[in-house]
Amino acid sequence: MTSSSAPPTAPASRPPLRFTDAARLHARRFNKHPLASALRLLSADQRITHPNGGVALLTEAGHAVRTTVAFIATLVPAVVVMFVGIAGGQLALALAAVVVASISSLLLAPRCERQIRAHRAYGTSPRTWVLSDVATEPHRGIGDALMREVEQRADQASATIVLEVADPNEVAKRLYREHGFRIFRQRADRLLMRRAARTNVGSRP
Repeated sequence: MTSSSAPPTAPASRPPLRFTDAARLHARRFNKHPLASALRLLSADQRITHPNGGVALLTEAGHAVRTTVAFIATLVPAVVVMFVGIAGGQLALALAAVVVASISSLLLAPRCERQIRAHRAYGTSPRTWVLSDVATEPHRGIGDALMREVEQRADQASATIVLEVADPNEVAKRLYREHGFRIFRQRADRLLMRRAARTNVGSRP
């Protein structure tokens, strides 16, 4: 289920980052169309935002089979009903089926693709989350606040977090190391990093 919240360290006086603002920030930082970024945010398993301008996406990569089944179970019947509705002249039924098929294609298909790709790249287990699409306004310390919220959620769920970062990106690598990530594989100029869940979340400094 997609969720959105500001980390507990964010100033209480600031309202949570609106979805439209998060989508625009994502689009600007990743050079994407705002609509593509909005769909990316909607298809994430978890969406963490910061009121000062930050968003991070989490994919629960260990559930690739479950997501694939959900995608097929919604898309195939919707397509069948659409053709039946068109053939029978039942336009309302066909239109409803088109809506269901579109939602499945736009939201479940990207999530399914990311989970399958993550499983191949990281060798994931049911309690593995992939951290991706970390976008922040620069030079505000927002990345650190987002990472603390990511840590808290992962520790509460006893989930291991994995991510991929460009080897030349020293700023990002330093941030991830400070939050307990360690390199476990390298592919060309990309580093795969992993952080195991802490069993005693109350001991976090």
